[in-house]
Amino acid sequence: MFFRIPRLTPGYIRYLQTQATQNILHHREGLLMPRMAMLLGLMGIGVSGYSTRQLTLHNRPCSRILG
Repeated sequence: MFFRIPRLTPGYIRYLQTQATQNILHHREGLLMPRMAMLLGLMGIGVSGYSTRQLTLHNRPCSRILG
């Protein structure tokens, strides 16, 4: 089981560096997007809860509905 190792030419070394950089950047993006989605989701739930609380504190229900 022998396989041929490519010659380490400057172009091939540059290709390997480019591939390594892309893999590192892709890995970082893979971690960033779920965290950003979770943060935005939590902020949306928080703002929704806050606005609902403000509406219930400052608005009185109609007396016709309760009466």
